Parts: sequence; structure tokens; C-alpha cells
Amino acid sequence: MLELGAGLGLPSLAAALRGADVLATDWAEDAVTLLRVNAARNRVELRAACVRWDEPEQLYAGAPWDVVLGADLLYEQRNADALLALLPRLGGEILLAEPGRPFAGRFLAHWDVEEVAERVYRLR
Repeated sequence: MLELGAGLGLPSLAAALRGADVLATDWAEDAVTLLRVNAARNRVELRAACVRWDEPEQLYAGAPWDVVLGADLLYEQRNADALLALLPRLGGEILLAEPGRPFAGRFLAHWDVEEVAERVYRLR
């Protein structure tokens, strides 16, 4: 499983606790460091890496991913643009939690979207 923009990484930690092989990624080194510390303190095994979406080689190396998760990623147009290029190359089931950011509508229009929970979408 791959988490993009993991931040605190709660979905990644939960998935790893359930046995998933997880790579949690964020562009912010502080977030990745905190996630690693939290995982270690809780004896959760996962990989965490600082990855920029415009330098996605590490993400492509693991593709196709079984599951790709992201939450609240569309807060800037450049994020929506980057994800439109990135996500199709990652494979697997794509789940996106989206709280209603201004750039979400145009982004979601590029996909076959299934709402699987309130503001949580499966993208195809």
C-alpha cells in the first residue's frame, strides 16, 4: 500500500497494524520524521519516505501498488495537476478522501468516481 501526502500517517499506521506492506510518503521531512518516530514508538513496521510528486521515481519503482491512499491533497491547483499525471502510473485501487477543496471538482471530473463513504472516493 502507498500513502501519498501522509502527514501524520494514521491510515498508513492502521494499515500496517493490519498486516499491510506500507510505504507512507510526504514531501515534508518533518512529517516523515514524526511518522517514523510514531511508528517506532508503537512498534509498527512500515516504510516512510520523503518524496516529491515531481520526482516520483521511488513511487514508480513500487508500482503497481495494490492500494494508493490520499487525504486532503487537492488544496492547491499544482497538487491536482501533479496527481493527474502521477496516479494513473501507480496502478491499483485509488482511494481519495476529499473535504471539498476548490480544485477537487475539476480533478474528480477526470475520473470515474465512486463515493465509498462520505467524501471518500474510489477513482478509476
